[in-house]
Amino acid sequence: MSNTPTRQDSFSQSEFRRLSVSDKFKKVFNRFKVNLIVIFVVIVLIDLIALLNLHSIYAVYYEQNSAQGEVRITIQALAKYYLWALSAQEESDRKEQIAGAAEKIQELNDGLDNLSKVYKGDVSSIYTHIKAIDTADDKLDELFDSGASDAEIYDYYVGTVNEAIKVVVKDFKEVGISAKAQAQSAYLIAIVSVVVMTVISLVVVIYALIYSTKARSALTSNILGPIKAITAAADEMSQGKLELTIDTDSEDELGKLAKDIAHSTNSIGKIVKDIDDTLMRMSGGDFSRGSQNEKLYIGDYETIKNALNDISRNLSSTLSEVKQSSAQVSQGAVNMSQGANDLAEGSTDQAAAVEELTASVNSVTEKTRELSSVAEKSKAMTTEVHDNAEMSAQKMHLVTDAMTRITEASAEIEQVTNTIEAIAKQTSLLALNASIEAARAGETGKGFAVVADQIGKLADQSTEAAKNTHQLIADTMDEIKNGNTVVAETTQALDAMQVSVEEITSMIIQTGDLAKQQAQSMDEIDRGIEMISNVVQNNSATAQESSAVSQELSEQSESLNNLISQFTINE
Repeated sequence: MSNTPTRQDSFSQSEFRRLSVSDKFKKVFNRFKVNLIVIFVVIVLIDLIALLNLHSIYAVYYEQNSAQGEVRITIQALAKYYLWALSAQEESDRKEQIAGAAEKIQELNDGLDNLSKVYKGDVSSIYTHIKAIDTADDKLDELFDSGASDAEIYDYYVGTVNEAIKVVVKDFKEVGISAKAQAQSAYLIAIVSVVVMTVISLVVVIYALIYSTKARSALTSNILGPIKAITAAADEMSQGKLELTIDTDSEDELGKLAKDIAHSTNSIGKIVKDIDDTLMRMSGGDFSRGSQNEKLYIGDYETIKNALNDISRNLSSTLSEVKQSSAQVSQGAVNMSQGANDLAEGSTDQAAAVEELTASVNSVTEKTRELSSVAEKSKAMTTEVHDNAEMSAQKMHLVTDAMTRITEASAEIEQVTNTIEAIAKQTSLLALNASIEAARAGETGKGFAVVADQIGKLADQSTEAAKNTHQLIADTMDEIKNGNTVVAETTQALDAMQVSVEEITSMIIQTGDLAKQQAQSMDEIDRGIEMISNVVQNNSATAQESSAVSQELSEQSESLNNLISQFTINE
């Protein structure tokens, strides 16, 4: 590119360099936007031409072809109707065929009307030829009505009607040839239009690509170049270099940024040099003042100047206070040494008292542990007694239940005995009646009388046994009542004993728990005394160490005073 701005070179380096970054992007992207608009317009034109061609193909040539096809079908149907009319045997059939032919002639006119809407040629002669078919049809119908011979009618059809149909067929063939030629012409025009618009779009795209390349080159050289120089300078700054040279001749914001960075690094270098001098002076022990070039610290750098002054002032004040405090520390060290000796003596006495207390507490703790052990054994024995008492009470309840069931069974046995006694009485009465009847029977009833006598004796024995059983059951019931009374009293006594054992068990458990808690408390007291003993021993050791430290502190205080005298400070 030339360094001299020209109208032909839209990206002249000298002109482009003077523009700001925003103007550079605006110039590049405005032209790029124009290119996009041109490309869009070309694409829209191509689409419109393609749509127009498609519409023309469908609305004209497709409709032409459809209309011609329908007309050809109608002509074939017309010819068939005439042939069917010629071959008809019945008058009604012939009339129907002639009527169908008339409808097809009308369809020919309608089809021609549709074709004339999309066909660009002249179709007036076709209307005349269709009219001739219609006239011939009327004449043929008159021949049918006049009773002309079949030969005359056939000759008229072949010579006139069929010839008129052939003329119309020829007309439509010519229309088809013409329509085909028109379609080919339209197709060629569409192809040429698409090719032309495609070439134009390619030219526009090539121009846009060339422009994009030039724009990229211009932006790269005018923006990326200064950025690289600034980046290189920033890398050197990150490595601690402050003497920088940024090589760029850009006049936009990046060029100004490069100059500002160079100026800033120069100022920072001077400030760093002044900080180095100030710190070197302070490291030599001179805290009488801060920076010697305060004019360098402008803006936010003023904080550094204030910090240096504060460091100098604070260190000077601190060293002065340290000097004053050093004398106080020296005097305090003497007092601390005396106090440490007193604390050591007191700690020794405390240690002896703690040892005696520890021995007493250990003895009490041992007795408490023995009490806790005895309480645990008593608790176990009481629990066993409680369980035995509870089991005895349960068994006595079972005995009571068994005595109740025996009483119920005795009552049932007594009822059975009553039944036996009643049966025995009935049997005795029957034996008596049998003996009477046997006596009445005479000799024949002697054997039966013997049986009746034996049955009577058996009944008497059963009655006697029932009475004995009654007496035995009565005696048993009395004994059972006495046994129930004794069992009830024993059960009450066991229940009372169980309640007492439970109370004793609860008391022993509480005693065991208290013994455990007391043993734990004594253990805690033992540990506390041991901690006190350790603290007393530590205090004694600390007191001895404090005495030694106080002596060393006194010596260090004197040494510190000697060191502070070497610094230059504001008194």
